[in-house]
Amino acid sequence: MFRSTRDDTLVKTIEARYGVDLHARGDAKLGNLLEKRGFDSLTQLLKAYRRDLTYHACKRRIYLSFHVEDLSQVRGFRLMARAPNLEIDFYDGSLREVINSTRGSYIKGQIRSIIQKTSVVVCLIGNGTAWRDWVEWELETAFDLGKGVCGIRLKDSYGKTPQLLLDIGAPIARWGDVKDLISVIECAAARRC
Repeated sequence: MFRSTRDDTLVKTIEARYGVDLHARGDAKLGNLLEKRGFDSLTQLLKAYRRDLTYHACKRRIYLSFHVEDLSQVRGFRLMARAPNLEIDFYDGSLREVINSTRGSYIKGQIRSIIQKTSVVVCLIGNGTAWRDWVEWELETAFDLGKGVCGIRLKDSYGKTPQLLLDIGAPIARWGDVKDLISVIECAAARRC
């Protein structure tokens, strides 16, 4: 059990006390951080950070990053939003457009504005996801915007994990267990970069 901590406690104090990196300014106040990341308490934030939170602290806006060839499995994943214990809204895009096409700049601007409105970007990892320029760009954009980033490996996929997910130590779940899916989303929300 964690001690009760005041909302005006500095983030750097929390990080030192609990040995975590919350990717926030050290002089930020705990209360502001909790509100921004959608957690009710420090205990809830720390459980999420450690991937032990198996329910949503609040409704999460999720951007789905995936390769268009995995669209049939992505549709199945979207159906999970109807499950009573999942509190998520999906925003996503599947693009057949080449990233450096004549419309590339326009599309990037549109996607960036969508990612800005979300709290977590979920990369649905299929067999060819890691080699897709759009997926790489979406993950880098989310990271640069300070969004939570995580991965969910699609059913029966064994493809390479996108390098950014590995570089930042993003939590990754296997397809199937809803509580595990929730825990990686909440972990990503807690660890926002």
